Amino acid sequence: MARVKMVPLKATASVMRALAGGLVAVALLLTGCGAQNAAPATSGSTAPTMLNVSAAASLKSVMTSIAPAFEKANNVKLVFNYGASGVLMKQIEGGTPTDAFLSAAPAQVNTLTADGLISADATETFAGNDLVILVPAGNPKGIHGPGDLSKATKLTTGDPIAAPHGAKAKEWLTNLGLWNTLLPKFVFAANAAQTDDYVARGEVDAGIGFASDAKGRTDLEVAYTVPSSEIRPIKYVAAPIKATPSPALAEKFVTYLLSTETQTALVDAGFKPAPTK
Repeated sequence: MARVKMVPLKATASVMRALAGGLVAVALLLTGCGAQNAAPATSGSTAPTMLNVSAAASLKSVMTSIAPAFEKANNVKLVFNYGASGVLMKQIEGGTPTDAFLSAAPAQVNTLTADGLISADATETFAGNDLVILVPAGNPKGIHGPGDLSKATKLTTGDPIAAPHGAKAKEWLTNLGLWNTLLPKFVFAANAAQTDDYVARGEVDAGIGFASDAKGRTDLEVAYTVPSSEIRPIKYVAAPIKATPSPALAEKFVTYLLSTETQTALVDAGFKPAPTK
């Protein structure tokens, strides 16, 4: 039979003391970590609440101008995620944290409402726009209206499936009976900003986008404004997302879009007042 080797008591005591010391060190380390993660004591100040806003790319300049006043008045930090409204809609459906959605068309908001992610009675139409033909500065191809688009070698607009300005371009050209004829000339852009860049760099001869896209730019110009009688009104729609952890603040931001201050900024940036129909 194997004999059990006895460990000297003195050695066992040393091991126990070492273990005890280690446990104390771990406890102190954990305590230290906890102190580091705790919010620092402040004297009356509160950290701003983060509000995630997914907004159509065409709104970027005006959101940049109006955000600071809202942030200061409400102790909030607005974090914008810009893109084509259809892409943003898919992100929200996929679970991207979003407190408010600003779409360049009602369709994407309606889809999220049908999905149960937005309350139908919480939406607000806050701006309109004009559909225009954009050309590079100087208009080298001499494009002045829809009848001249056939002169172009390449055209651009947004992807009609994802970008509202592309959907409006398709609607307009279809109404004129030109869509199928011009379709082979189109290079579709991911969003309004990319449409503008294609035109401004002269990579295409003309593009179809929103009037606000050309406001303040010297590298592209508006060659033609589509009559309002030829397309349905362009509407920008905003809504808080149901799952937001800050519903009151999200609703307040959507309401802020209707304020005199924001409406003035929108018009100054080339947008139109919200259509009533």
